[in-house]
Amino acid sequence: PGPDTGLGDAGLNSDALAGCDPKNFTLQQAPPAEVYLVVDRSGSMNDPGAVPPATRWEELLAAMDLVLGQFQGAIRFGLLSYPSNDECNTSGPQVRFDINNGAAILAHLEEITPAGGTPTAAALNNAASSLRALGSPESPRFLILATDGGPNCNYFNDASAGCSCQYATPEWCCTNNPSACVFGYTCLDDTQTLDVMGGLHDTDLIDTFVIGLAGTEEYVNLLNAMAVAGGRPQAGLTSYYPANNQAELQAALQSIAVSVISCSIPLEEAPDLPDLVRVFMDGDTVVRDVSHQNGWDYTDASHLEIMLYGPACDGLQDGQVHDVTATFACVVN
Repeated sequence: PGPDTGLGDAGLNSDALAGCDPKNFTLQQAPPAEVYLVVDRSGSMNDPGAVPPATRWEELLAAMDLVLGQFQGAIRFGLLSYPSNDECNTSGPQVRFDINNGAAILAHLEEITPAGGTPTAAALNNAASSLRALGSPESPRFLILATDGGPNCNYFNDASAGCSCQYATPEWCCTNNPSACVFGYTCLDDTQTLDVMGGLHDTDLIDTFVIGLAGTEEYVNLLNAMAVAGGRPQAGLTSYYPANNQAELQAALQSIAVSVISCSIPLEEAPDLPDLVRVFMDGDTVVRDVSHQNGWDYTDASHLEIMLYGPACDGLQDGQVHDVTATFACVVN
């Protein structure tokens, strides 16, 4: 913490020792999470949504608008929509992650039209590359994948090994006949996608949340496996977040956003009298609660980190900017 002389002195003397000048400090949360929204813009996103005439794409934009508006001040969001053309190309992120990025992300999504395949593995790799290159080592890093189909677009899939087909005429799948079905383009790219997600989780410490939009019903087992490989499965009937309409997508995004906002508050130095520290949020007292139900407590005996619990943590995770302060008593020399 650092001294904040602009704060009031109410209540300081009650915890101070004679001859002491206790200080108020503004406390900083752990660095905000850096999160790429990896959004499937394949042609099937033009299919009708849950409430026609809106399409899946239009419902996604509406949900994104609401959630980004709520959480953009607390999370560094970025965007990678894929594919980047009408086939299988996948570029780097279109909007680099940053605070208050909602308008830039929505502007890009509104400019593009769904088309092409679903190169999920490449998209996740490209988003993760940006986090590795540009992210802060202190910030937690995540990908949020929102897709309405199974991954494909792997031209190196081996047809002789047998692949699940994503083409209306299965006997032509994973061949070059007809021309619309080129080699492994329409084969389910499950193995590579799971390998990519597992590698990001295990090696790069980049976890991936998986949201399955309407149209993913036949890929439930794969999406569950992807959510587990990504390191962030939800506790529910499915490991991924099913979102068949705008309301469910909004709820999934909100749940994920809350989970990546930390209730940890690191301290630059341990207080001289740790039992006499007082914590306030937006001017209201947050009580110390060693049972970790509702209040704050130190994370360990070093007294270098405070954690909020229960409703106190919920308040910190609502996406708004909060003023968290503390009063440290001091030792008389």
